[in-house]
Amino acid sequence: MSDKKRAPRKTNRELTESIFKATVTILDTEGYENVTFNNIARLSGTGRPVLYRRWHTPFELLLDAENYFDDRNITSEADIDFSGRSLKENIIDSLAHFDSSRQFMRAVLIELGKNNPVVNEYFVKLHKEQLYIMERILSQAELDGEIKHTVTDNVKLLPFNLLLYQAMVNRNQLSLNYITDLVNTIVLPAIMAQQN
Repeated sequence: MSDKKRAPRKTNRELTESIFKATVTILDTEGYENVTFNNIARLSGTGRPVLYRRWHTPFELLLDAENYFDDRNITSEADIDFSGRSLKENIIDSLAHFDSSRQFMRAVLIELGKNNPVVNEYFVKLHKEQLYIMERILSQAELDGEIKHTVTDNVKLLPFNLLLYQAMVNRNQLSLNYITDLVNTIVLPAIMAQQN
């Protein structure tokens, strides 16, 4: 009988976090092509069957990992207080919290090119969250007397879609100056043009 002590078994939560950390680490250091169940299992210290039981593909696992860390680091949309600031300030602040890595956006583009239905579901969920944020910002602007008209969903999604495009093309340009210019020259004029 061996005198070696076995490492204590991870709880389900610890195991999940270990898997998510391994997934994001591989994405950031080795690129999306290396985000495989084999590599994730090796780095997280678990077996591939554990991963196969919970996720159909590495991309689905990656989405869950990104959502997990986003949920921990970002205040819930329902808890954000948009009062006391202008429409412009609220939009800039919301866009400044955009935090998807270049590698993650590359993974989304690759899966989009494969016509992966999971990517479509991802964008549906993302747009729903973005519409909710903009509706709250615009409601506050209406209460403050900045606007007196309704805004279409296309215009509500405009700032997020422009930022998403920029993140896919050139992640390095997502500075506060870029976001401020985007809001001043494109987003606010588009919102105000709808009152005609």
